[in-house]
Amino acid sequence: APRAEARSVPLAPSRLAPLETEEGSGVAAPAEAAPSPRLLGAGNRFLRGTLTHALLQHLPQVAPAKRKSTANKYLAARASELPAKIRNGIAAEVLAILDHPQFAAAFGQGSLAEAPIVAEIPLPSGPPLRISGQIDRLLAEAGRVTIIDYKTNRPPPAELSGVPESYLLQLAAYRLAVKRIYGAQMVEAGLLWTDGARLMAVPAALLDDHEKAILSGRPWA
Repeated sequence: APRAEARSVPLAPSRLAPLETEEGSGVAAPAEAAPSPRLLGAGNRFLRGTLTHALLQHLPQVAPAKRKSTANKYLAARASELPAKIRNGIAAEVLAILDHPQFAAAFGQGSLAEAPIVAEIPLPSGPPLRISGQIDRLLAEAGRVTIIDYKTNRPPPAELSGVPESYLLQLAAYRLAVKRIYGAQMVEAGLLWTDGARLMAVPAALLDDHEKAILSGRPWA
């Protein structure tokens, strides 16, 4: 039988970036609801990133006065074999982000954690590009959408020039989908490096270049 004509070209933005390990790239074991003993140990970086992601997802829903105690209880339950110094460091990094005025809107009321997205992007020729994925943090406001992607690279790059190309393609794909979904002309994007709890804004012009690469088909070719 003749092969059916493709109705869309699938693209998962997360596949454009390598899975993160404690070193920041390569193949990582899937995250577990409760970390296994083999992942536990002083300074285990992959576990540290997993716990940080979870706290950034759930703590914004907790009243500010209770966040520290909630974080400590969570870490004690999920990573009891980690030294207290490391657990305290993880909690301090996350709380520093949530308490900082710069991040208040991104983690405030109306923002979304682990937001699922699906969008079809028309291409100049052939079937449309179907983008599906999950954005770590998303904030939709009047005429503007902010997307934040967490990265656990250790150590993280200090400058944009050190950001892996795949991460920029990933953000550009998310931005394409968000523009289509929300009809927003302004979409701001940033990478939140969990090591050091630092938010790195990615300029629109840089994402424009990577968006062109996505629409040309190069990332999945």
